[in-house]
Amino acid sequence: MRQSLSEKRSALIAVGLSLLIAVIAIIDQAGSRSLAEHASSGYAAYGKHVSAGVLYGMLYAVAVVDAPLWLLVAGLARSHRLVAGGIGVLVVLLTASLGITLLAASEYGVHPYPPLWGLLALLPAIAGAVATALLFRRR
Repeated sequence: MRQSLSEKRSALIAVGLSLLIAVIAIIDQAGSRSLAEHASSGYAAYGKHVSAGVLYGMLYAVAVVDAPLWLLVAGLARSHRLVAGGIGVLVVLLTASLGITLLAASEYGVHPYPPLWGLLALLPAIAGAVATALLFRRR
């Protein structure tokens, strides 16, 4: 019982970290707009205009994809079926790929997302990997 609670807690931490990306993006978009300024300064040398909506929309999409998937894993964490671990592995891979995409995305040699955003997107994958490892440790 105690172990299933820690599995669920780890998955819920991944949900929270997924939502944290959206919260930070909302704060940045409403305030300093540092992400939009970072991308605009990089693309200005090429005469290209950056759409802030697309930049922030990608971050919101990451949160919208990650959070429900981690909620699913948290819901399955108490079950004793192997499917919970399998879904956990798939969600870790998907979440990590979204974070790596933000880290590696570039166009014209410009990285529109500073490394901090990619690292923030990888945090749910790390918490989810812990939850998934706990799922597989269960007998």
